Amino acid sequence: MGVGRAAAEYRRKAEQHPWPPRWLRWLPPSLILVTMALDHATPPRYFFGSLLTASVVLAIFVYRPLGVAATGAIGCLFLAVTVQIEDYIGPMTVVALVVLGSVTLLSVVLCVMLQRAASRYRRVLAVAEAAQLALLRPLPDRIGSLRMAGFYRAADDEALIGGDLYSVRPTPFGVRAIVGDVKGKGINATQTVATVISTFQEAALLHPTLPQVADRIDVALQLDRDNPPPEPVSHTQPEHGADDAKGLVDELFTTAVLLEFTSDARTVQVLDRGHQPLLIVRRHTTSVVPAEHSLPLGMADLLTEPPGTTACRLEPGDILLAYSDGVTEARDSTGTFYPLPERLQHHYATSAQPVSPSDLISFLQEDVTRWAHTLGDDVIAIAFQRI
Repeated sequence: MGVGRAAAEYRRKAEQHPWPPRWLRWLPPSLILVTMALDHATPPRYFFGSLLTASVVLAIFVYRPLGVAATGAIGCLFLAVTVQIEDYIGPMTVVALVVLGSVTLLSVVLCVMLQRAASRYRRVLAVAEAAQLALLRPLPDRIGSLRMAGFYRAADDEALIGGDLYSVRPTPFGVRAIVGDVKGKGINATQTVATVISTFQEAALLHPTLPQVADRIDVALQLDRDNPPPEPVSHTQPEHGADDAKGLVDELFTTAVLLEFTSDARTVQVLDRGHQPLLIVRRHTTSVVPAEHSLPLGMADLLTEPPGTTACRLEPGDILLAYSDGVTEARDSTGTFYPLPERLQHHYATSAQPVSPSDLISFLQEDVTRWAHTLGDDVIAIAFQRI
């Protein structure tokens, strides 16, 4: 499930579990009815007006301002009717009317402020979602002779993207892809994600070899390191000090694997820049793709020799799986890491169904979630299959 599908899934879950829940809307009128029942069943010396005040305060969270005002008006009307029926106006009744009227007025004002804040939050969330979808575009089901599927889950549940990244696009040199993991996670890594993806998408169309594409990304990351963005002006205490921020910039790098598929997807060139090893999943076997490992992107100044690519041949039905360390470092309740090759091997060794990218990704997503109920890192997995 890519970012686009993740956003749709997020909205679907929000619709299934709306806030506030529907049953909560019945509490304010229920409190008024309970107050009426208690007042009718008990002697006049007992007073339950505080429940009416509670109903107005609760209405702030479940109704609009007009509903809050209506709840307070009904409570005041109930007190007035009670006084007429019992033909007695005591100090407690007067105080209750004044308090209830004041609380109603303040609650309406507070409800208006909450409604405006919620509306502003929805607009900001929509803009953020649009920006994230533009950065990590939904993964297509097929490009030429290549079928693909994937899922992405950010460590921050409130964000659609984090420190993992991917991009797949057709080029004059074949279908090229990148799957990577920026140092760090969450919103703080988004800027580096943007740099890597935008540079890759441009360089993949212009440069004839993957090492040249990687060199261009190295240059872009070096520029980010040499020219860090200014710190945002804030009146709150910054999350990191100046020295910490400088350290984050100095350690700016991205582990990544770059792929280049031929037009018929029979062969894929692999350039591994410090990323997790690729896996090939066949009908009954799962194996690691041998590739030359090198330093991550952003560390080109430490390389003693330019990294080379490794050619891998794909048979019909083979699936090439690229993933981040968020998958292999997911832990169960005992602290055991998720054994990705073994889990895939066991699953497909006993499965009679042919392997497909969507089935593999669905199994992997569900299996990782069962293995580790809480994930402390961003998770990405992309499966490519020759048609």
